[in-house]
Amino acid sequence: MRQVPAKSKQYSYLIAGNGRLSKHFQHYFSLKNISYRVWTRSSEELFQSIGQSAKSVLVLIKDDEIENFLDHNRKKLSDDKTWIHCSGMLSTSLAESAHPLMSFTDELYGIDKYESITFITEKGRKSFIELFPGLKNPNYQIESSEKTLYHAFCVLSGSFTTIIWQFFFDYLKSKNIPESAAYLYLTTITDNLKNNAAPLTGPIQRNDKNTIQKHLESLNDLPAKSIYISFLEAYNKMTKEKIVENNK
Repeated sequence: MRQVPAKSKQYSYLIAGNGRLSKHFQHYFSLKNISYRVWTRSSEELFQSIGQSAKSVLVLIKDDEIENFLDHNRKKLSDDKTWIHCSGMLSTSLAESAHPLMSFTDELYGIDKYESITFITEKGRKSFIELFPGLKNPNYQIESSEKTLYHAFCVLSGSFTTIIWQFFFDYLKSKNIPESAAYLYLTTITDNLKNNAAPLTGPIQRNDKNTIQKHLESLNDLPAKSIYISFLEAYNKMTKEKIVENNK
């Protein structure tokens, strides 16, 4: 079911926003035959007019704007609406939350991929099945107080590694080497993380101090040098903490 016509009566979700995540939800809902409508600031119809017939309001806008949007718009609709946001960090009494543990680009996915996405909700709040009764995604709950740390790890593992890989691809291309030359390396790292109990390889894992020092010298004044040092310090600290923990 695609977006329901303007004259349709009750429908499941009013989606506020039309960015990447909104487009993915729209496509997923269409594949699952779940009724929805979309509202943006440029919509001709007023928010309170289009939202009256929605069972739930799914707020898919920038994280920094969510609470102001909720505070401004909740009073425009009846109290029986369920308000949902998908920020990985935000916890607010103004809305329920369901964070998709996934990366979303401009490319839309197939039904199998959408149904495999894990969602994280908050303990003591509405469950995923209550928020999305038409979806059967894997889902887990965490304490509201843990959301910021959880989301920080999402960014560290996803966004930061993407930045590093883009640095590497740019370097390869500057040497007339296609980035595809590193794809097998990239997929092998991913496979090792998924399937190997000790996935880390290379000089850091072997503690090759001379190699590491030469790396730092070669990076010179490049921005990547500070990343290398930060990761090295973090790894050494985590390794020491694991040793102490295992010896207790």
